[in-house]
Amino acid sequence: MRERGMTACVLMGMVLSIGMSSSALVAESSEGPAVVEQIGSTATKVGKKIEEGVTKTVKKVEEKHFGDKIEQKLRKAANKTAEGFENAGKEIEPKFGN
Repeated sequence: MRERGMTACVLMGMVLSIGMSSSALVAESSEGPAVVEQIGSTATKVGKKIEEGVTKTVKKVEEKHFGDKIEQKLRKAANKTAEGFENAGKEIEPKFGN
């Protein structure tokens, strides 16, 4: 969830910086404030689309339950490791005669 916020902030910052730099160039033109307003509204729309895309992606990742799958794999690996140590202990014990 935290990555989603960071990604959205970075993308929004990029959109706004592009919008601001292009609006500064357009402000010098004879078109006037109408073009600047269009650029601002377009930048806002692009920002919203980016945010929607990030939200959809995060939702898909959450639906696939990656956290649960990773937890299961780690638990399985820990169990196999414990079994391996147990078997090794059983093989070593007779050699030392304890």
